[in-house]
Amino acid sequence: MKKIILVLLLLTFGFSAFSQKWKLKDIGVGLIVEDENYDKSLKIVKRGEVWDGKELYENGALAGKYKGNQLFAAWIQGPPMSEYLNTYGVAVWLYKYKITYPDGKTFESGNQGFYTPGFAYFGIKFGGYTNGKWKIDWYIWNRDTQETKHIGTSEFSTTYGKEADQSALDWKLKDVGVGLIVEDENYDKRLKIVKRGDVWDGKELYENGALAGKYQGNQLFAAWLQGPPMSEYLNANGVAVWLYKYVITYPDGKTFESGNQGFYTPGFAYFGIKLGGYTNGKWKIDWYIWNRDTQKTHLVGTSEFSTSFGK
Repeated sequence: MKKIILVLLLLTFGFSAFSQKWKLKDIGVGLIVEDENYDKSLKIVKRGEVWDGKELYENGALAGKYKGNQLFAAWIQGPPMSEYLNTYGVAVWLYKYKITYPDGKTFESGNQGFYTPGFAYFGIKFGGYTNGKWKIDWYIWNRDTQETKHIGTSEFSTTYGKEADQSALDWKLKDVGVGLIVEDENYDKRLKIVKRGDVWDGKELYENGALAGKYQGNQLFAAWLQGPPMSEYLNANGVAVWLYKYVITYPDGKTFESGNQGFYTPGFAYFGIKLGGYTNGKWKIDWYIWNRDTQKTHLVGTSEFSTSFGK
């Protein structure tokens, strides 16, 4: 009798585990049809990575009215809901998403259910974010185990009217990077790069003092941005018109955004990187410049690197 019960339990567990599998089929950004069958089939008209916000607004796509019923949206598609029911017949996987706007701010949705065929979507609203790079991270959440999994990322860029070309700016990127720099009494007069790299051992950086700016006396583990001298972007009042800020995306997906700050006179900026509890994984630093006269923000560069802790 005990053997029969054990077999039944194993069969039940095996069926439950199998039924809870979820595999990504597609994610994207573009135009979809939002008609009376919006919850029955995902009808993709056009996908893309660069979009003109002015055109989308004027043709009604932001309101789902382009050519009658086309909506500018982001979507995710997986298996039919029937393939991931738990033992109570309830869909075990839900989804959520996090939007990273062009200025680095984020919005995270709550957990939501898929439509029966296994897809979901939401209409994208621009608000004041008319130029720059967008990112949408998709996650699924298991209602039985409370487990969250990151399963895909969609990235796209927007302009408003004709594309804003970096060449039209009076600020030109010279360099971004991550590595060891010299932080001495001339820290604000010259950027002295000792070593740059994409992979770093956090244990070694901590033990040799690089996280505190004390490696070999005065070397600091840092991220930097370099552009033209400040004298090349003064406004009519003699004030530097461009400031910078940065957004760090940590290995677990959390972010930190700095405020707008001024460059040093020669045109560079840097900050020391603190690992905190993030000892393993991939990091990303997005650099932006902000114009104090126009209030416009531009993404100008990205640094990516990985950390480990010891061998």
